Amino acid sequence: MNSTFIKEYAAQLGLTCTGIAPAHLPEPAIAAPVCPLASGYGPERYDLTGLLPGCQAAVVVLFPYSLPEVKPANLSLYCQLPDYHLIVPAYLEKIAARLAGLGGTQRAIADTSPLTERLLAVQAGLGFVGDNQCLIHPVYGSYCFIGAVLTTLPLDPDAPNQGECLHCGACYRHCPGACLSKDGYVYERCKSYVTQKKGDLSPEECAIIRQTPLIFGCDECQRVCPHNAAVPETPIAEFHQSRLPFLTEADLEGLTNKQFRSAYGTYPFAWRGKKILLRNLDITQGK
Repeated sequence: MNSTFIKEYAAQLGLTCTGIAPAHLPEPAIAAPVCPLASGYGPERYDLTGLLPGCQAAVVVLFPYSLPEVKPANLSLYCQLPDYHLIVPAYLEKIAARLAGLGGTQRAIADTSPLTERLLAVQAGLGFVGDNQCLIHPVYGSYCFIGAVLTTLPLDPDAPNQGECLHCGACYRHCPGACLSKDGYVYERCKSYVTQKKGDLSPEECAIIRQTPLIFGCDECQRVCPHNAAVPETPIAEFHQSRLPFLTEADLEGLTNKQFRSAYGTYPFAWRGKKILLRNLDITQGK
């Protein structure tokens, strides 16, 4: 089934990065260790029919979120914006409803399924995976969230993206935890992972956090990537609203958990609660 109609509909919604992936993704011969913050292990990361029986294709959509840098900032860019988990599904459900008009069954996913969404986007022709382990789109670089609508409709898949990382080594050199190398990715040393880890941290983990001012997430491998050198601002209107680049102890320490959720519950960092944010603030301040 020709997929032009659904791409045109997505474009009407302001979503210009849309492609079609097949129901079965190529599973690597040697699987990389999966970060505990991700869901899913093994074959379930590559087989769409495990999530939607009879699935024949996926409409994959990128949601760019790049915005101009602001200072001071101590939150990763994606954390400065309204939570994409609250925004992306609303768009995907509209696409699912459009597909449902032709029959079949649909299921929308946005960073909450076992699927390896980067590979899904590569197979949909939307980008390639760089040495920093991020999906890189030819226009919006790596500053993109990924969503998809699985469908039992037999949509014709796009050709996989054949782009390739420049392999300049910038992400290797600037990674605060040296978690990136030609040998792969060590998630335990990734600052983004460490800032989200519960409990007391080791001296080595604290040292990783102190490398940059960010108290949640890490943008270093994206910030120095030449593929991100001239990316345009996000066209998604919701990502231009309520930007929050910086948090202080005074913003957090007097809040009850209920007050914290009321004040910050619409941001991506809120799910971990204020305790971890305060811990990381202390670490970055050398306490």
